[in-house]
Amino acid sequence: AIGASDFERNDWTDGFLARVTGEVVGPWLGAWTVFAAGISNIALFQAELSADAFQLMGMADRGHLPKAFSKRSKHGTPTNGIILGTAVIIVMGLSDFDQLIEMLNFNYAISLLMEYAAFIKLRISKADIERPYRVPLNTVGVFLFILPSILMTLLILSLATYATYIFVLCINVVG
Repeated sequence: AIGASDFERNDWTDGFLARVTGEVVGPWLGAWTVFAAGISNIALFQAELSADAFQLMGMADRGHLPKAFSKRSKHGTPTNGIILGTAVIIVMGLSDFDQLIEMLNFNYAISLLMEYAAFIKLRISKADIERPYRVPLNTVGVFLFILPSILMTLLILSLATYATYIFVLCINVVG
């Protein structure tokens, strides 16, 4: 689209593709671009909501969550999982976006620390297990190799707000 129009790269902002297609081809294509993007976003949302609801159902079937999440509608959909997912999305939609990003990144950082810990633990407890890839360092070398990443992750965790600490504590205690 840059080559087909007189716009500069700096002109590109959210929704700009619809403007370019409308000016280059015609308003009908700009409208279709917006419509197609909207349908795509709805489909992605529905796919994510369904996948999350089925994951809740699977966890309930294995006894990790209350049996209420195992209940299916007459169409086979996990109704209670969909209701919970919708409620969570509504609450998150009312929240501050920057705060949500901070909370999600904080949880991701914790998962990284867990992965590092599991890596070191498996390196010590199952050193001789067959694996497709092996880091060519001894255990101390591996620890020193990932230490900068661990320290930076801990630094990032220390910069979070109190609301994030409370949220993460609640989320990780509850489940």
